Amino acid sequence: MSFSHIFTIVVPVFVIILVGYGTGRLRLFDASGTQALRDLTMQLALPASLLLGIWKTPRHTLVEKLPLAGLLALGFLVVYAVLFVVLRHAARRPLKRAALLALACVQPQYAFMGTSVLGGLFGAEQAAVPIAVAGILVNVVLDPAVLVVLGLPDRTASRAGARTAAATAAPRPALVGAGGGTAVSVAPVDPAPAVPGPHRPSALRTVLHQLREPFVWGPLLGLVLSVAGVGVPSIAGTSLTLLSGASSSAALLYVGLSVSRVGRPRLYPRVWVVSLISVVVLPLLLYYVGKALTSSESAAQAALILAFPVSPVPLMFASKYGDKSDEETIGSAVVVSLVLSFLTLPLMIDLVG
Repeated sequence: MSFSHIFTIVVPVFVIILVGYGTGRLRLFDASGTQALRDLTMQLALPASLLLGIWKTPRHTLVEKLPLAGLLALGFLVVYAVLFVVLRHAARRPLKRAALLALACVQPQYAFMGTSVLGGLFGAEQAAVPIAVAGILVNVVLDPAVLVVLGLPDRTASRAGARTAAATAAPRPALVGAGGGTAVSVAPVDPAPAVPGPHRPSALRTVLHQLREPFVWGPLLGLVLSVAGVGVPSIAGTSLTLLSGASSSAALLYVGLSVSRVGRPRLYPRVWVVSLISVVVLPLLLYYVGKALTSSESAAQAALILAFPVSPVPLMFASKYGDKSDEETIGSAVVVSLVLSFLTLPLMIDLVG
């Protein structure tokens, strides 16, 4: 595939993202408008696109995609576990920070940018399968697991808090004068009020909540209908095609809007590390491992799914569960990885053919 053809696919994607960024900087969309655009993408347009794409896919083609599912599971789940262990125990990062940074490294914007880029490369129906498989792995397995980890108490922080509470609750000496002399007595201190621990989400409840999302059950429904051999009625096909037509433009506009709200990125070393792992190291690793274990086609599709920049989802998690430093680091990585991907994504497409 020539570079001119690659750029005719990639450049328009970044032009629409830039339009979204400009509208965000000009404040043409407020926070509620940005959220509405995201809901349009994730609740309606993209689920309709994936449902229709998988529904049209023959049963034997889905069976042939099992190696691709295995590669994506390796890239999302196994690599996340390795990075989390390294950050937690080798780098000695706090529990929540390790969970958030590892997620930022492995969760790309495949849902927002994938339909445009992969659809231009492989066709809409062929692109629907890897995007749907990635969506099921991330939304049903990875993100719920991360949410459960984020609900766990950090033992290091708990021990520090216990020491502080013990020091606060320790009895204080008081000087009491008695007949010209001074005696030391201990004045009792009321114990510190108990602070409730952090809410720990139930793993099952989190998974069930994710399964209610159209982005998850839409592809699953398409899979069931395809395996059952149910054909696509013409009216349903036309309606889903019209609805899915909004997925690419709405998703790319949302990416630009979300980046515009991050602000000026901080170019800390950790931001570069997260960004380079996301758009360079992990896609290359998965591509060469995939070629050794499966076919070149499966390796190429898996590598391109992971070659997109850092997803806004880890940033949402950081704003809720992390501290200001986590939010700043991941938000900066979203911006930096997006800028880097303007160069790395065409190079990755050229590499995988």
